[in-house]
Parts: sequence; C-alpha cells; structure tokens
Amino acid sequence: MINIQQQIKELSTEFGTNIDVMEQFVRRFCPKVVPAGQFAQAADTMLFVHIPKTAGVSVGKAFQETFDRFYSVQWDNIGPSFRHSTRMAMYSQTQKNGRQVIMGHFGWPELQVWRNHEIPIKCGTIFRDPVARMISNFNYNCSPAHPQHAAFKEKFPNIEVYIRNTILDFQITQAVGFISSFQNLLEKLIKYYTFLGITEKLAWSLTHLSVSHKLQKFSVHRENIGRSTPEKINDDLIKLIEERSHNDQKLHQLLTRIYQMG
Repeated sequence: MINIQQQIKELSTEFGTNIDVMEQFVRRFCPKVVPAGQFAQAADTMLFVHIPKTAGVSVGKAFQETFDRFYSVQWDNIGPSFRHSTRMAMYSQTQKNGRQVIMGHFGWPELQVWRNHEIPIKCGTIFRDPVARMISNFNYNCSPAHPQHAAFKEKFPNIEVYIRNTILDFQITQAVGFISSFQNLLEKLIKYYTFLGITEKLAWSLTHLSVSHKLQKFSVHRENIGRSTPEKINDDLIKLIEERSHNDQKLHQLLTRIYQMG
C-alpha cells in the first residue's frame, strides 16, 4: 500500500499544485487522514453551501435530524433570508445553545457577511460530477416540481441554450467565488471550509462529516424530486459542459481520489 505522503506527492504533480498546499488539502478533507472530532465544538454554526442538484434535499433532511438547530435559507430570497438566519444563529451561539447549521443556495457573497463581522467561518458543501449535475439541474428546472418551470423553459428552450448561459465553473464559483489558479482554489477551500463531500459517495461523505465534526450519525435519505422526461444529450453537448466546467471537473476528480485514499 502506498503511504499517504507518497500519495500526496503524486496528487500534487498530477493536479499541478505545490506539495505543501496539497498536503494541507488532504489533511483537512480526506476521511482517512482527518482525526475524529477534529472540527468539533460544543456550540458552533456551520454554513452549508447547497449547490443545486447535489443531493441537497437528502442532506437537508439528515441535518434537521442531527443538528440542534437547522436554518433554511429561502432560495428565492437569499440575501435577506441568509442575514436573518445568521442573526438568529449567532444570537443562539452566544448563549452556547448547541450545534447549528445554516443551509441554502447562498454562496461566496453571503459568506463575506461573516468575514465582515469577524465571525470565524466553518463551511461545508458537496460537489457533483459537473456533467451529471448540469443535466439534472436542467431537467429539474423544466419539471412541474419547480415553481418557476414555465419561465425557465421560456428562457432556456433547450439544454444547449442553458449550458451556454450557465456560469463558468458554476460549483466552484458558488463555493469560493473567483479563483486565479487551481492552487488558489485549494487555498481558499483550506482557509474557509472544514468539510467537502461528493454526491456520488453521499453516505461516505456524511459519515465523514459526523466523525470529523463529532456529530450524531446521519441518516441517508434517498430523494429524487423533479422527475421529468430527460432531454437526450449527445457527445457535443457533453463536451460543451466539460469546456465550461474545467476546474469543477478537476476538483471533483481530486475529491474522488482523496475519498479513495487508503
């Protein structure tokens, strides 16, 4: 079995980062390496960035059962809803009222609220294969399960139009904003996040979260809302998604690798 240090060296070469940054990344996020209870606190708040179509409904149900307090940010009123949840959570935290999580489709701009008020940030999120996530998100938004599906279909009549108008590296942009390099991405994740999971290993990801943050074991809820007749995707469209999600793919590949480290 290759030792961890050798694997870190190989990953730094493969993903084009220096060894020190890769080692920090692995030691912060790899289930095999992170000590049990590494990020545990008696009273704290996690900001959980819910990237659309990364098993958020399933994770949200698990969080409601596990955290002492769960705050859901409204998807159609993110700014005010996030600030209200933050105010409530921080007030509760000053009273040492247990473990809390704020979850929703907020992102890097909302995390700055905490930085601006000099509140320590403990963040988590789950990433998904960019091609699968993009297709799933388009199908969900077109389905009657989404309250604004009619307006969405009018704006994006087919998936190619949707792909071409989606933000580059959508998942990374939501989680950490702009990046100048892949190494810069890892540095920002190391600085602000304590948990990164992947949709394809959801049960494993939630087990890692519970162990590393010393939380009650999570239940895994299998949810699949928003079913619709999927649009056929050809190789050209897959290539287009890949061209617009280069760093999303690279990060997902790295996370998959570190979840497999042994």
